[in-house]
Amino acid sequence: EYMGTLEYRTATAMLARRTATLASASAFAGARRSKSIVNGVGRKYPLPKLPAPKSVLPKEPVYDVDALLAKHSGKNKLSPAELNKILQDSTLVTWGHSRIESLQIARGDGVYFYDTTGKKYIDFNSGAMCANNGHTTPPEVVEAVTKQLKEISYVYPCNSAVEVKARTAALLQDIVPGMQRFFFTCGGAEANEAALRMAKMFTKRSKIVARARSYHGGSVGTMALTGDPRRWPTEPSVGNVIRVLDPEPYHFSFGATEAEIVANNLVYLEEVFKTEGPQNIAAFFLESVTGTNGILAPPKGYLEGVRALCDKYGILMVCDEVMAGFGRTGKMFGFMHSSPTIVPDIVTMAKGINGAALPLGCVAATARVSEYFMDNPINIGTTYNAHPVVLASAYASLKWMLKNRLVENAAAMQHVVTAHMEALAAKHPCVRSARSLGLFGMIDLQRDASGTPFVEYASADHPAIAAFKKKLRDNGLFTLHRWSSFFVNPPLIINKAQIAEGFDIIDRSLDVVDKAFEG
Repeated sequence: EYMGTLEYRTATAMLARRTATLASASAFAGARRSKSIVNGVGRKYPLPKLPAPKSVLPKEPVYDVDALLAKHSGKNKLSPAELNKILQDSTLVTWGHSRIESLQIARGDGVYFYDTTGKKYIDFNSGAMCANNGHTTPPEVVEAVTKQLKEISYVYPCNSAVEVKARTAALLQDIVPGMQRFFFTCGGAEANEAALRMAKMFTKRSKIVARARSYHGGSVGTMALTGDPRRWPTEPSVGNVIRVLDPEPYHFSFGATEAEIVANNLVYLEEVFKTEGPQNIAAFFLESVTGTNGILAPPKGYLEGVRALCDKYGILMVCDEVMAGFGRTGKMFGFMHSSPTIVPDIVTMAKGINGAALPLGCVAATARVSEYFMDNPINIGTTYNAHPVVLASAYASLKWMLKNRLVENAAAMQHVVTAHMEALAAKHPCVRSARSLGLFGMIDLQRDASGTPFVEYASADHPAIAAFKKKLRDNGLFTLHRWSSFFVNPPLIINKAQIAEGFDIIDRSLDVVDKAFEG
C-alpha cells in the first residue's frame, strides 16, 4: 500500500535525479582528465615528475648523545688559534665581513676587560655604547636574574605576566618623564620597529620623516629610517620614509650662528612637512642626541621647535634614546637637553636600560598614545616580549644605576673629558675638533689645516687611520671609529684617573696620524 502513496513516488523521483546528477559529474570529471584540461592555476596535469633534490643528507643523522656531550664538555682549554678557527668555521659577525680575527675576550673588570692572553684594555666605548655599568655585573643584577631563573624563566607574553614586569614598568614611569605605558622588546632596533608601526596605527597616516645623520637599527623597517650608508646594500626598503637634513649636515650649513642654524632648519623642516602633506605624516623620528653619525647635541631651541611643529600638524614626535638614554649624556635622557623640557609622544630605549646585561629594549608612550592600544590591538608580537629574566636584570640594574649616581657621574666627568680633548687639540695638529655631552663624545681627525678628513664619507680607511686603530689596540685601548673620527664613550662608572689613563693612550697613539698631516 505504501508503494502506491504520493510520498513514495516523490522520494523515488528525488533519488533518480540525484543519481543522474552524480553520473553527469563523474563523466565530466573523466572528460577533463582524459583531455588534460588546463586547471585554475595554470598548470597542465598529469604533472611532470620532479627531479630528485640534490641538497639532501646521504643518510639520516644519528645523535650519539654521550659522544656529543663528551666532545662539548667545555673542559678543554682552547688556544687562541683554535678559538679563531672555530669562529671562522661556524659564525658570522655583524656589519662587516666575517673573515676577521676577533678580539678574544676572557673577562671584564669595571671599565676594563682582558683578552685570552691576559692583556688588559680600557674600554672607551662601553662595548657598543651599552655597557654603562662597566664590565663587572653588579651583584644585585646577578642575584635578581638567578632568582627569576629559579622561579620561572618564561611566560607567554600576550596574556601572562610575572611580578617583575609590573615593578619594572612602575619604576620606568618614575624615570621617563611624561611616559605612561611601556612595551618591552629584545633590543633597540625592535623597539624602533614597534614604534614605527604604533605611530602608523595610532595616526592612520602612512608617511614617516627621519633624518640623514641617523641610525635607528638593523631591521628592514629601521634601516629605512636610518640615514647612514649602512642602509645602501639592501635598498630599496620600506617605502614612505622622507629623509631630511639635520641642523648639522656634513657639508652644507644652515647658518653662521646656532640661532640662525635652528631657525633655518625649522623653516626647512616645515617646508618638507607641507610639501609631503602633513595630514599624511604619522611621525618624525629623531635621535635626541645624534649617535654614531657624529655625537651631536641638539642646538639650543631645536627640540623645542620640532615639538612645536609636530604639535601644529598632529605629527607624533618619536625620540630614539637607545644610545643617549639612561644617563649617557649627563641627563637621564637626551631629550631633557631642552628648556622647557619637551615631552615626546613616543620614546624608544635599550642599551643603558640594563647596562646590556641581557638583550632588552622598550617603547614608551604617553597616556594619549598608549590609551589607544588599550582598546585596539597593537598587532606586534614577539616570543621574548617582556621576558621575565631580562626584566629582572633591568629592574635591578636601574635601581643600581640610581643608587650609584651614574647619571650625576656622567655629568661631572664631562668637564674632565673635554679638558683632555682640548689638550689633545693643542698638541696634535691632526685633531680637527672634539666634543662630549656627558660621557657621549667624539674626536674628529684632519689631514690638513683646512679640515680635510682623512676618510671621505663612507670611504675606505686611510693608511694613517688604520695605523692609528692598530696602535690604540696595541696600547690597550678599545673604541670604535667612524671614518676620520673615533668615539669617547666609556662606562658611566669611570673616574678621573681612568679617563686620564685612556687619554694618555690616545695621546701616545696619535703620532702616527700627525706624521700624515699635510700642514
